[in-house]
Amino acid sequence: MAGRADEMVIAGMKPHTIANSANPFHRLHRGITFILFVDSLIVLLIVSSIVSGFSNGTQTTVMGVLAALLVINWLAYRNKHPLVYWLGAGVIGLAGAFFAINALAALYGFFTGDSMSLIFVFLFSWAMFGSFRRALSHFHPGYKNAYAGQVEEIPGLELEPGEMLAACPHCMAVLAIRPDLLNPKDNCPYCQLTLVNPELASKYEEE
Repeated sequence: MAGRADEMVIAGMKPHTIANSANPFHRLHRGITFILFVDSLIVLLIVSSIVSGFSNGTQTTVMGVLAALLVINWLAYRNKHPLVYWLGAGVIGLAGAFFAINALAALYGFFTGDSMSLIFVFLFSWAMFGSFRRALSHFHPGYKNAYAGQVEEIPGLELEPGEMLAACPHCMAVLAIRPDLLNPKDNCPYCQLTLVNPELASKYEEE
């Protein structure tokens, strides 16, 4: 075990298909699909404010066509159509940029004397990070392959005594870990977020 006690070993993905209901990427896809639906409404809101100065006929045409395209995109993404993989990520990223701009505007309002703007800073920042995290999930090779229905095997992986496979609770990357050596300071090598819930760890330390 020399040299492996304090490191997270990237092991690959769980060796079962995306169709399996227990697959973590299947649950992740459902979550991203819901976010895509919400962010599609945000994109509609953005465009509606942009075309508000045009004639009623132009507004109706633009909004009708865009709404239809966004619905088609959402349905195709929900069914894991390969052509809308990056389009879905783009819609989520665009909504994240919208949240970022509004967070900065709210922050400016706070510094200019509007104390209530601080609430909107936190709300828009939370929405921004949530959208960006889900957009960045599309760069994860495991999620991309799972979306395409490809099965990733774990070629030649040999677990050492005491090691087991476990999925990161944030990005769902599967790691080879030593459960008895995990602590709240251990981070996933993919997303750099904590693998152990600090509150849960402190509870067991007290016991």
